[in-house]
Amino acid sequence: MKFYDQLAFSYDAFIDWDARIKREDPFYQHIFRERLATSILDAGCGSGGHALHWAGMGYNVVGVDSSPEMIRKAREGAEREELDAEFDCLQLTDFASRLQTRFDAVVCVGNTLSHILNEENMLRFFRESAASLKDTGAAIFHCHNFQRILDVKKRDFPVRTRQLDGKEYVFCRFYDFGPRYLEFNMVVAARDLESGEWASRSMQMLHYPWVKDELLALLKQAGFTQVMCYGGFDFSEFELDKSNDLIMVCEFGETDE
Repeated sequence: MKFYDQLAFSYDAFIDWDARIKREDPFYQHIFRERLATSILDAGCGSGGHALHWAGMGYNVVGVDSSPEMIRKAREGAEREELDAEFDCLQLTDFASRLQTRFDAVVCVGNTLSHILNEENMLRFFRESAASLKDTGAAIFHCHNFQRILDVKKRDFPVRTRQLDGKEYVFCRFYDFGPRYLEFNMVVAARDLESGEWASRSMQMLHYPWVKDELLALLKQAGFTQVMCYGGFDFSEFELDKSNDLIMVCEFGETDE
C-alpha cells in the first residue's frame, strides 16, 4: 500500500508504542486470558509494535500487512529484539490459505478496517479472519466510530509531535468529506535536530466510513455468531453519538435465536 510505504520512515515516531500498549494491552490480555490464548494473528500489523510486544510476552505471533516497507520494518524489529515473530506481506482479503494456521486470537486494530473500501472485500476479510480462528478463539476488530464523525463533520485530528532518532516530527491529519468516501490527508514535517533543517511530505488515501450496523451484518455473514461491542479499550459501553472508537469482540458459538 503506497501510503504506508511512504509513511514507514516515520511510523514509529507517529505511533508512541509504549503509550499505546500501556493504554490498550490490558484489554487484549483480558480477552487472551479468557480464551487461554497462546497464538495470535495481527492483521494489518504495520511496523509490528503490537506483534513484537506479544511475542516478547511469549505468545506465538504472526503479523500480516499489505505494505512491503512496513513488513520490512517489523522484521527488522524482530531481529533487533531477537524475537521469534513471523511477518508476511499479504493482502487482508487473502491470507488464511497462505498461512494455513489457526489462531486463538485474530486482532485487527488501529482503524485498519477503514482501508477496506467495499462490502465485498470487507466480507472477504471477515471470512479470512474466521477461517484463521480456532473454534474457541476470538477476533478483535477496531475502527473509529464513523457515525459520530459523519454526524458532527469532524475533519481534524489532534496534532502529534515527537522526537525520535535525532529528528523532531510534526504530524497533521484531516478528512475531506466526499459523497461516499473520506479522503484522509496526512502532512509529516521532520526537523533534523543537528542541522535544524525541515523537510515535509503530504500523503492522501481513501477511507470508507464503516458504521456499526454495516459491520455487524457482514460479521454475521462471515460466520461470527456472537459480537460484543465496546466504545473504548476500557471496556466502556459503545454509544453511537459519543464513543470515539468501535471495538468488536467476535466469537463462534450458539445463538440466542
